[in-house]
Amino acid sequence: MAQTPSPNARRPRLFVLTAVATCVAAAGGIGAWLLLGTDDDPGSCEGLLQDERVHEALGDNYTAGMSCSEFGTAIRKATVGSVPGQHSLRQAQTMKDILIAVEDNLESTEGRLDPILSAPLAESLADYAADTEVMLGIGNADYFANSSPSKPAWKDTEGVHMAVPRTSLLRTVRAVSQEPTAYVVLRMAATRHAAEGLAAVERGTTGAELTAPPTRNARTLGALDAVSEDVRRDLSEGQASRWEHDVFKGLTKKTSEPLSYAEDPVNHLVASWQQALLADGAGKSSATLEEQSADMVDAWGKALSLDSEVQNSLRKNSLDSSYHARGDALRDLD
Repeated sequence: MAQTPSPNARRPRLFVLTAVATCVAAAGGIGAWLLLGTDDDPGSCEGLLQDERVHEALGDNYTAGMSCSEFGTAIRKATVGSVPGQHSLRQAQTMKDILIAVEDNLESTEGRLDPILSAPLAESLADYAADTEVMLGIGNADYFANSSPSKPAWKDTEGVHMAVPRTSLLRTVRAVSQEPTAYVVLRMAATRHAAEGLAAVERGTTGAELTAPPTRNARTLGALDAVSEDVRRDLSEGQASRWEHDVFKGLTKKTSEPLSYAEDPVNHLVASWQQALLADGAGKSSATLEEQSADMVDAWGKALSLDSEVQNSLRKNSLDSSYHARGDALRDLD
């Protein structure tokens, strides 16, 4: 696969890597994130807990004097509903306000986020995979128009949405992903959402309706590839290797035999990709992960019985789109 474009000169930044046990399941363990840090060194938590915007956003979920771990719990409680991926306007607005506050706070902490906040923020963001896909990926007019801090969350025929500027979200995802278990949560949420988009395409579909979903997935996953690369290049060789190992282990931890596409298309695509990652990932997990969109297209194309020429074209387009998206995101992170 072609190499990632050389990054531009980078601003100095300080990041702290906290060693963690890879105990969070592929989709993330809600309780296990409490192992990712302690309240002894609040760091960026202190600034966020003093932010009046945070107090207002959390409403009754905010308590004066709360600890960093309690803060993380409050974020998730205020932003995630009882039905995965479905939110009230209040929940979506809270998610937006928290993201804006976190990104602003990163300016004063040289990009550092308290490890204890990484997992709850990742869990919350994972529940907004439909929104983050658009913001990190191709984007659209509605999300662009509603991305400024002054624009509220909105509702349309497809549900409730929230938006922040793409670069702002990218920087926050980058900070959250310093913890490998948090990155796994975000990557698995994006993977499942990508599989849902592919599975929604009916057999016999041609033209743009066939090619758009793979391209959309490639753009989003390419942005997450950039996050992975940016994390690793700010670590020592040993730390980067450990981070990469923990991510690979988390993404493949619960790999199972795929159900048939007819029985469960989403599970089929996710499990097929995990098996491909396991088969090809040893010793080259980053390069293999960067082919995720193409590998998912392969499994999808076979399930839809697409002819080999179409499958090869879709794979090439996915690799190209992912490559360019990674380069774009890396430049935004510089």
